[in-house]
Amino acid sequence: MASSFKAELTCSVCLDLFQDPVLTRCEHTFCRRCVLEFWSQQQRNMCPLCRKVCPSALLLRNRVLDGLLETLRQRDKVQLCSDHLLERSLYCPEDQELLCCQCRDSPRHRGHNVLAVADARARYKEEIENTLKLLQDRRSKCDVLKTKSDKYIAKLQDWARQTESQIKNSFRKLHVYLNGEESSLIQQVRQEERESSRKLQDMTKEVFQQLRVLQNNIQEVERHMQDGILDLKGLKDIQARLAHTLPTPVLIMHKVPFGKFAGPVEYKVWKKLRKLVDTVPMTLSLDPDSAHPSLEVTADGNTVRLSEQRPSQSACSRLALEPCVLAAQGFSGGCHYWEVEVAGEGWALGVGSRTALERGRLALAPQAGNWPLTFRGGAYECFYPLHTLVADSKPRRLGVFLNLERGYLSFYDARKMSHIFTVPSKSSEHLYPCFVPPSSGESLSIAHCECWEDPDSDPGRM
Repeated sequence: MASSFKAELTCSVCLDLFQDPVLTRCEHTFCRRCVLEFWSQQQRNMCPLCRKVCPSALLLRNRVLDGLLETLRQRDKVQLCSDHLLERSLYCPEDQELLCCQCRDSPRHRGHNVLAVADARARYKEEIENTLKLLQDRRSKCDVLKTKSDKYIAKLQDWARQTESQIKNSFRKLHVYLNGEESSLIQQVRQEERESSRKLQDMTKEVFQQLRVLQNNIQEVERHMQDGILDLKGLKDIQARLAHTLPTPVLIMHKVPFGKFAGPVEYKVWKKLRKLVDTVPMTLSLDPDSAHPSLEVTADGNTVRLSEQRPSQSACSRLALEPCVLAAQGFSGGCHYWEVEVAGEGWALGVGSRTALERGRLALAPQAGNWPLTFRGGAYECFYPLHTLVADSKPRRLGVFLNLERGYLSFYDARKMSHIFTVPSKSSEHLYPCFVPPSSGESLSIAHCECWEDPDSDPGRM
């Protein structure tokens, strides 16, 4: 009965429940949209069932059927069974389905412990609430993660824009400088060319005038010889006149300064970049007063190594205080870069504060106010965050870049300026370059790059 009832409420065109049902002239019912679409495909407005011609102006709304369908839609809110059009008032826990009375008696659910929906809701209320709470908690966590991710993405994009702008500005300065140097050198070459050409042209004019006089005299002598009237007295007169009026022609070549422009142009320009580059390898000196007694600092304040009396604990341990020495120069702002010659194993480089120094020892940890990079076992190790990186080869020269404007410390392989680590480095105190010499006994030295040294500059000032 329910199936036949449902069939009566189904459109014969779309085979679904009527939507906006209308009556044709032949008293058949269809969805308004279905019959109009059917007619649009035909040459005449025929009924889809009996094929009688039905003028579109005679489509009348089936109010009774529309009201019945609305009633069924309201009943759908109490979840009608699609097979029997009865209220699904039962719940089968085994199949986790809502059932109507006829579904309960079907072979599929026969023998199952079926509950009334109200009883099932009461029984599973706590479980449903817990599940809902779990889902809500996960949603909250996802919202928090999404917010953090959005902030990080925005921060990353802002960093990328700032870094891109910084790179462009740096290269723009180099381009402007190099273009200016190129133009200046080219102008100098052209000026040298003009001056040398002018001098050579003046000398060439003098030689040309001498050639003209000589040619005239040659022609005169040749004419006298042809006429046979040239005697010894006449020859002596001509020789005296030529000697008096024509000096011996001499062409003095102008010295062109080839070496001035054909030398190591790139190297000369590169050395001039010292005034343009803001951050270059600076000259540091070790402060012997800050050194641990087990360390030997050379008189020039350039090199440090472990003395024969070595400390009891092994160098570069993660928690122990390490014997170290600080640089005499400290920084509270700006950007600073220095390079260090390293060798062996068990050394550490970084920055630290004087208050964190305890009798010449430093704890190699950020929480102690120190930010180091260590090398042992063929790998670099950084403690903030704790991370290791296997070195592709034994390091020989390391660069350390401290940017107090943006609050970070970076380490580089100075041979090819390849990046090793970058760590946050912010402090309210002055930070000093710190040096822990190799535990293997080799020395550790501050590197000096003479090509960057400016005799007019203060070696401690960047």
